[in-house]
Formats: sequence, C-alpha cells, structure tokens
Amino acid sequence: MKKSLLVLSLTALLFSCKKTTTTTFTATDVTGTTVIKGTVTKNVITPNGAGGWVNTSKIPAQGVVVQIKVNKNQLYPASIAQGADVYSATSDALGNWSMSVKSNANGVTGYMTISGFNGTQDTIINGVTKTGLYANYFGTSSNPTLIMGTTYDWGVYNFTASNLTSNPNANSMVLGTAIVSGSVSMNQILSTKTGTLPIVYSTTNIAVPSGVTVYMSLNQDPTTLAPKLYTSTTDANGRYSFSFPTVAAGTPGFAQNGTIWVADYATTRDTILVVNGSNAGQVTGPTGVFNNTSTNQNALYNNEIRNATNLAYLVWTAN
Repeated sequence: MKKSLLVLSLTALLFSCKKTTTTTFTATDVTGTTVIKGTVTKNVITPNGAGGWVNTSKIPAQGVVVQIKVNKNQLYPASIAQGADVYSATSDALGNWSMSVKSNANGVTGYMTISGFNGTQDTIINGVTKTGLYANYFGTSSNPTLIMGTTYDWGVYNFTASNLTSNPNANSMVLGTAIVSGSVSMNQILSTKTGTLPIVYSTTNIAVPSGVTVYMSLNQDPTTLAPKLYTSTTDANGRYSFSFPTVAAGTPGFAQNGTIWVADYATTRDTILVVNGSNAGQVTGPTGVFNNTSTNQNALYNNEIRNATNLAYLVWTAN
C-alpha cells in the first residue's frame, strides 16, 4: 500500500513540473501606399494673331483642392471594417498636385473629386493679364483604382469658364451703334405679252411678304465677348433693318464681322403677268421651298451704316 502511494506521488510531481507552452499570433498589415498625381489648368482668352481672340489657351490653375475617399472595406475586404480614409491635396503654381493614399495589393477603388471654383476668365496679351469676366469653373469626379507600390498619373483636367457676368472692360470701351439694312426678294416667273407677239417667259425678283425673319450674327459682342444673334422682320416692301451696339474702329481684338441670312422659305412660285407693258396681275404657282441665302458684312464699327445689304431667294425646289 505504501509503495502504491509513492508511485502516485511521483507521477503527480512529474506532471506538475511539466512546462506549459502557448502559440503567439502576430497580426500582419497587408496594406501599402499608392502615389496619385495630376495637373489642373484653366482656359484664358488670348489673341489669335489675326485680329481676333480665342479662349482655348490654358494656364495652370493654382489652389485647386483635390480629395480622395477610400472606404475601409476596400482596404480590408474580408473584414467588417467601417468608415473611410479621406486624403487631400492642393495644386501648386504649376497646377500640379499629388498625394499618397493607403491601398492594398488587390487595388482599392477611390472616389476622387476635383473641386470647382469661381473666378475671372482673364485675357493675356504679351504676358500681361487683364481681368475679364467673372465665371464658374466646374470641377469633376472619377473612381480610380489604386494598387499599392505604384504611382497613378491621373492626367490633366482643364477647367472651362462658364461666364456669369458681362464684360467688366466694356465700360472702358468706346461703344456706339452700327446699322445694317436692306431688302429680301424672291425669284418669280415673268410672263410678258406684247401685241400679237408670242408670250415671252423669263424671271424677275419681287419683295417677300412682311413678317419674314432675317438673322444677323455678330462674331463678338462688345459686352459679353461672345457671338450674338439678332433678328429682324421684313415690312410690306420686303425691307429689314438692324441697329446694334459695337465698338470704335481699331479697338484691339474686335473685328466686328457680321453674317446676315434668311432661312429656307416655303411658298409658291407665282407667275407675274405683264401685258403691253402693264402689270396684269399674278397667277399662283406650285408650292415649294426657296433655299436659304446669306451675305457677309465686315468691320461693323461705330457709326457704320450698311444699306442695300440685299438678299435674294433664287434657288427654288418644287414639292
């Protein structure tokens, strides 16, 4: 009995002296960073070398805010992570911006916004900036895929001005008025009968009825700096007239060229009867359409009066 108790005591002692071991787990972060960069520019007005202007020239846009949001469930797709990381950068004097964004090897989808702003759309002549129209510059957004360990070049975004106000420089211009006037006619059949001689058929032009719309587009309005469309209507004699604001001759950047036209005109092509030299009336002809026609008037500056700017409907197509 004593021997048995001794064996049990030794066994218990051996088990009590045995060292317990545990396994240690170390968490590994599988994320990294992506560098994303880009450039922002905005359009300005510059001379085109031919006396006019273009607004397609581009200069760097400084101070533009660019932000990227990455949801945490993008970074840790097998987790229940919530929330998002937001990164921000501001464009420098050259319009360049860049930022480092946390990403992973599979790639994360970021929500990127380039913020818009308000400012003036300026004119640059020989390097000298002249303050121009106050405008909206609208931003943009995209969803780039960012992979850790790489550099993502987003590219160039150009802001295009959307003018809000009229030209602030108009007050310093010498504004006046120009007039363009004329008539609109349409080609008709002329039937001439003299005594016992055979009838002679030819053509003649007569005034269009009242109410026909005449259009004039000026290449650059002195107030808005944009093309402007004017309309007039013919009177009972087919005459029309435009009176519009313009600048003095020699004003830099203002060619003040106009195009005057009439649209397609649906009507009948009638026959005018002339018997022994007298108008004997008119016979209604078939229906059809006269093709549109136009003419140009250039250098429409202050006090210019362009009369006899006549338009004639000549090409007619029967229905």
